[in-house]
This record gives sequence, structure tokens and C-alpha cells, in this order.
Amino acid sequence: MAPQVINRFFQKIFSLFYFILKRALLLVEFFLFLRLLLKFLSANPKSLVVSLIYQYSDILVFPFKFIFPNIYWQGYFIETATLSAMIGYGLAVFIFFQLSRFFSNDQV
Repeated sequence: MAPQVINRFFQKIFSLFYFILKRALLLVEFFLFLRLLLKFLSANPKSLVVSLIYQYSDILVFPFKFIFPNIYWQGYFIETATLSAMIGYGLAVFIFFQLSRFFSNDQV
């Protein structure tokens, strides 16, 4: 009886962690998409909202800087570091979820 209770407890903890990680990834991806869109539309970086988005998303984009050169396409700026960050974080969480399903008995 005790192992079943412990097993259910860990399943609930894992489910909660899984839910929080999914929501955090959605928030990060949305935040990075806002940055990408603002850069693409050449938003004024002196604006308070835009500067806050750039400032706080710099932390997320920093590990991906200088992987690829930025692209200027028909007069628009495409920041490849932000695109790389969006793909990288999404891929990392996807791999984590796949590995957690592989090592768990229960499908979440």
C-alpha cells in the first residue's frame, strides 16, 4: 500500500512539473516572438515597453548570439539569434519531454 501512495505522489509531482514546464515554454516562446516581431517592424528601442522586452529577452537570446548572421530581407531586419533561441528552447524541452516519457511508466 505504501509504495502505491508514494508512486501516486511522484506521479502528481511529475504532472505538476510537466504542466509548469509547458506553460513556461509557452511564455518564453511568446516573449521571444514579441522580440522578433518588434525587431522585424523596427520598433523604437527608446520606448519603455520595447526597451523592457529587449532588456529581459536579451538574457534568453544571449546563448544563441553569433551563431548565424542577421538577415536583412527587403528592408526588414530578421534577428537570427532570436529565431535560434526559439528553436533551441523548443527543441530542448521537446527532448526533455520525450526522455521523461521514455523513463516513466505512465504517459502524461
